[in-house]
Amino acid sequence: MTLVHRSRSLPRPFGRGLAMLGLLLLVASARPAHALSLASVQTSRDTESRLWVAVRVDEPLEPRVARSLRRGMPATLTLHAELWRRRNGWFDRMEQASEVTFRMRYDVWGDRWRLEDPDGHTLVLRTLDSLQIALERTIDLPVASLQRLAADAPCYVVVTASLRPLNVEDAEEVEGWLSGEVRDQGTSGLGVLTGLPRSLFEAARNFAGFGDQHVRRIGAEFTPAQLPVLPR
Repeated sequence: MTLVHRSRSLPRPFGRGLAMLGLLLLVASARPAHALSLASVQTSRDTESRLWVAVRVDEPLEPRVARSLRRGMPATLTLHAELWRRRNGWFDRMEQASEVTFRMRYDVWGDRWRLEDPDGHTLVLRTLDSLQIALERTIDLPVASLQRLAADAPCYVVVTASLRPLNVEDAEEVEGWLSGEVRDQGTSGLGVLTGLPRSLFEAARNFAGFGDQHVRRIGAEFTPAQLPVLPR
């Protein structure tokens, strides 16, 4: 008697579903070669018992963001810092948070790069490399008062950096243009966006949040008494 071995394969729809799932997971997990990251997070306190965190951002302008900036679309870099107190046998408690935002834009007519700090001061730079260097410097961020915490309370900070190629304020002019385009064509949906010039299509994508980057880092645990005192 001859034995016939028949290989079993997954049904075609199921196999295609697995292949599509694998592709989606690969795309979701893929990161650009140069991606936004937090190189260091260091904590200290001043003479008035305020907690400070020194943050250094690495690779803030990966190629896709740089291309968006060169087309005249602005971007914002936001640093968000939270002070957490560890509690045994219970959820940790967030005591206080602080946030600063840096706004950057390429002046096409003047061929200059502009970086606006949280205090409203504008730094004018000649090259994109100079802008990247300015963003990669160490940034000191006041987070919270430590006066209400016990000197031996175990704490840590959580810092999040968010790079948004376009925000609500920046999108007002683009939104008006898009509204006019929709009325003229009498259509809606993605087909409208694909008919726009490339720069405006990217603006719409960024405004929808698809161009955003986020990175999060948890600092080392400390107690208020252990923090180095740095005058401010």
